[in-house]
Amino acid sequence: MVTCCWVNDDAVCGAEAEVHYSLPLCSDHLNRYHRSKTYTIRQSAAIHGVEAFPGYCYVVLLPDETVKIGYSNTEETLKRRFRDLKREAEKEGPGFDILAVMAGGCALEAVLHYRFEKSRVPGPGERFEFSDEIQDFLATAPRLSLAA
Repeated sequence: MVTCCWVNDDAVCGAEAEVHYSLPLCSDHLNRYHRSKTYTIRQSAAIHGVEAFPGYCYVVLLPDETVKIGYSNTEETLKRRFRDLKREAEKEGPGFDILAVMAGGCALEAVLHYRFEKSRVPGPGERFEFSDEIQDFLATAPRLSLAA
């Protein structure tokens, strides 16, 4: 068994963990790590607006009815990422769907991960339950049209 390496008040967590980002972290501390890792990006987005950041943020529906929120820096890498995600999803079954592509790259991704934190599915892959909150956001989210 691997144990969590997170230290609080000079005490190690010690809960059962999986290795993420080369660190053994339990699901609670993995979420804390994500929040701390993106804090500066979220603060910059609040000041400058996510539109000031290059790249694309995407939301896709996966066959297990979870959503993945990710980003790519260029249109070329975005299309490649969609091909890879679709290929991975087809192993699980039908149901891969691109729900939105938006401006803002890693900044919008960080903001959305924080906003929908309560819907995060434990483990790697930055997946979220397809909650009412996410569906409401997608109903009004500004989308980009990309060339085929």
